[in-house]
Amino acid sequence: MSSMPMNAVASTGAVTDEITHWIAVAALIVSVLAVFVPALSGRQQRLRDDRATRGEMYLELVEIVELHGLWVGDCAYDLAETSHDDFQTEMPHRRTPKPDRLRRVRARALVSSYGSAAVSSAYDKWQLALEAFEYKLDEFSFIAAEEGRSNVDSSAAKPLANAEEVAREHLATEVNRQLVRERQWRRS
Repeated sequence: MSSMPMNAVASTGAVTDEITHWIAVAALIVSVLAVFVPALSGRQQRLRDDRATRGEMYLELVEIVELHGLWVGDCAYDLAETSHDDFQTEMPHRRTPKPDRLRRVRARALVSSYGSAAVSSAYDKWQLALEAFEYKLDEFSFIAAEEGRSNVDSSAAKPLANAEEVAREHLATEVNRQLVRERQWRRS
């Protein structure tokens, strides 16, 4: 009879050891979750914050590009519509000032920092179109200075202004596409 209580004590000890083991495992799981769950939720919050910041930066980029587009459009208008010497009174010039070059530096920095591959590619194409228009204006200035204003064919600026507008619209479309994609990510 003395062996019976010994088995009961041994089995009680085994049960206690097993319960202790499972309590230790549960405590370990709770500790791990206590570390990782806040880290994961913090990561999600950082991702949401990054997307919001990227959205604001994209909107700033579009604003800068549109300012340049307004200048190109008005400059092309001034060249094409107001350059007729046979009118008594010329059409009024819009004389929109050329945006500061630092804005383009800011735009390039925004694209480099926040732009997707598609936005970056569209920005590069817009930049080339804008530079082609600016080059043509420089050419006009040279011809006017060397040969006189009457030798400037201002109609050559219109196709370049149109190309800048198409490139700018494509860039805006890519930015919008990226913003929509990020809005969908934000909802998931």
